[in-house]
Amino acid sequence: MVSSPEASEPRRYAPAARLLHWLTVLLVFSTIPAGLVMVQEGLPRPLQDSLFLYHKNIGPVILILVVLRLLLRLVLKTPPLPETLPRLQALAAISVHWLLYLSLLVMALSGIVRVQAGGYPIEFWDPLIGGMIAKNEALAKTAMTIHAQCRYVLIALIFVHVGAAALHGLIKRDGVIRRMWPPI
Repeated sequence: MVSSPEASEPRRYAPAARLLHWLTVLLVFSTIPAGLVMVQEGLPRPLQDSLFLYHKNIGPVILILVVLRLLLRLVLKTPPLPETLPRLQALAAISVHWLLYLSLLVMALSGIVRVQAGGYPIEFWDPLIGGMIAKNEALAKTAMTIHAQCRYVLIALIFVHVGAAALHGLIKRDGVIRRMWPPI
């Protein structure tokens, strides 16, 4: 019996999972530079205000997307990694995925807490979540520290994730990247 090439390729994530993944990628890849630039000294105030407005209002969107992705993982099975993938690499892949989820949740939640506890609005989201956290400078400072430190973890995890995807897609060409590509 001859197996088809499709049978040897890893199964794919559901279209909804792929769409949520790529929406998250687009938003995270836009909020990281916005967040890094918005805190720079000497930036024209209108530009700084626009970046703050964008950054703090996209955070809750990313939170919603990550929660939806996690719920989707409960409902739909994640396609298995290829059997040819060494056990240590499979463990690393699973660990990086879960650490990415955790980092994104921590970033979004600490950002929301920082803004609300700092007494600032999250303009688009205030009708839904405004006033959940009372102004509290100590809490705002703690949340800001968590947010600032977690960015390094998130950026490092993104580099590992993208690097592994590039390795599988461009060098090994083992079909792993097709699990999540194309977006829909």
